[in-house]
Amino acid sequence: STKLVGMPAVHINTFRLTLAVSLVGAWVSVLTILAAYLLYSGRYTLVSTSPGGGSATTYGHSRPAMSIEEEDAGPERESEAFAAGIDTMASRWRIRSNEEAPAGPEYASTREKLDQLDARDPRVAFKQVEALSALLPKLRNISRIETPTPEAFRNYIAPMGLPVIMTGMFQGTKMSNWGWKYLRDRWGDRVFHNTRQGNYSTKSNVSGKQYIGRVSVRLSDFIDIVTGVRKPRGGEEGLYITKQDVIPPEDLEKEFYYPPFYPDTHKTCYLQPSGWIGVPKTFTQGHIDSKDNFVYQIIGEKQWTIFSPQDYKYLYYTQKRGTLEWSSALSSLDHPDLNKFPLYAKTSPITFVLKPGEVLYLPRGWTHFVVNLTPTFMINTWRYGPAAITESWSEKNKEEIYRRCY
Repeated sequence: STKLVGMPAVHINTFRLTLAVSLVGAWVSVLTILAAYLLYSGRYTLVSTSPGGGSATTYGHSRPAMSIEEEDAGPERESEAFAAGIDTMASRWRIRSNEEAPAGPEYASTREKLDQLDARDPRVAFKQVEALSALLPKLRNISRIETPTPEAFRNYIAPMGLPVIMTGMFQGTKMSNWGWKYLRDRWGDRVFHNTRQGNYSTKSNVSGKQYIGRVSVRLSDFIDIVTGVRKPRGGEEGLYITKQDVIPPEDLEKEFYYPPFYPDTHKTCYLQPSGWIGVPKTFTQGHIDSKDNFVYQIIGEKQWTIFSPQDYKYLYYTQKRGTLEWSSALSSLDHPDLNKFPLYAKTSPITFVLKPGEVLYLPRGWTHFVVNLTPTFMINTWRYGPAAITESWSEKNKEEIYRRCY
């Protein structure tokens, strides 16, 4: 053994014991820090199971929970996927400008599919989105980014066709004041005659008429109910204000902060914003929108479960109402019954919670199922024109977007 100069043998043994204990303690500390990092960073997530296939804090449509679950894509992979999407976008521009196409037959195949679409087909716009989405990386999580510059949004994020959560967009604007008290004091006397006693869904009776009840409610009363100032009376349980002018148009003009990404006036680029106020556990059935969507979470939290356009064929879109298409598989808080909807097992759902102050950009063609986790207030607006993902491939669509928003 190595002899330590100037140190008695008894002290050497004591020193060795102390050193060993110190090393063990150091390794324990390292492992503890590493475990804390993995949990905090999202690489591993502690999950408690609950009925319905989701975790204790989620509803229905996410992947089955485990006691400890390794995520398919932590923050690093999430960023890599987003960067890969930007690379894909650059590849599209090379194709469009007749430069050398990237390797792989999928690009030529997509071009061929687009060329074969019938412009007279009423679903041609969605079929364009569906074909282009096949080129995108498959996401398992959604990215949160600080609000990008208009140039970055228009040139990369929107044409890429991937959803993203933007933070800080309306921080410091008048919308920052929109709490329950502010809403009640400013617009509490407004009455909504089409308030749902239930969910935003397509459930109907034998005659085909919707049996979800409708009631009239004053905004101040609704806010008192959702905030617990008073208990709901008969007929006031499970109320959900959906797609209504919660804030008068003239006041929206003064206080709403439209997405700052296009140079032209919002009156030609965006539809008039719609308000949504709901109590916990009310939900919006799975569906796709006909336009690119900007969702402002003002108060409370909503759980979103979204699906790529590539999953459309697995979601049993058999119900239609107005301009929307509705998924029969995503019509309740429960996990879809795989005996009834076996193709659902092939989907890749992304579940996340949208929090106050965040704005979700949801491109056209992405199925979404939304649950109010708390009393919530949300406003959304849709951008006029074709889906941005098609802009790089279609001169006609690009010209239409420019006509509306530039």
